[in-house]
Amino acid sequence: MANKEKLLKMLNDALAQEHACQIRYLTHAAVITGPYAEAVANRLKEIAEDEKNHAIQLRDRITALGGTPTMEIAKGDLIPAETLNEILLVNLKEEEKAIRLYRSILRAVGREGEILYETVEDIIKDEQEHKEELDRLKE
Repeated sequence: MANKEKLLKMLNDALAQEHACQIRYLTHAAVITGPYAEAVANRLKEIAEDEKNHAIQLRDRITALGGTPTMEIAKGDLIPAETLNEILLVNLKEEEKAIRLYRSILRAVGREGEILYETVEDIIKDEQEHKEELDRLKE
């Protein structure tokens, strides 16, 4: 397992990113228009709920490691978009970014950090599912 301070920083970076993702998805759900707006907005709200749950899981793991969960928001992840295509492209890019971050956390944790490893694996599965679904929706 990577040194504890480095790992806590990575987890807090992921937590700040999850905070921003939830805000971004909810905002995009509020501004989307078009013939499929209601269905897509509902799915974006569901994804925002997943991101909220990821944040809860990360807070639990951070405190279990003796750290303090951040209340920061990754401001670079608060990317406005209005059209369906813009919203999908922004969120696809951000899901890919999240997957890369979580994979780097897995490498740092290693299998000896079993609970944390499994938690991060589960989050990656969700993020990959989000990415695949958004990819299918884009024009």
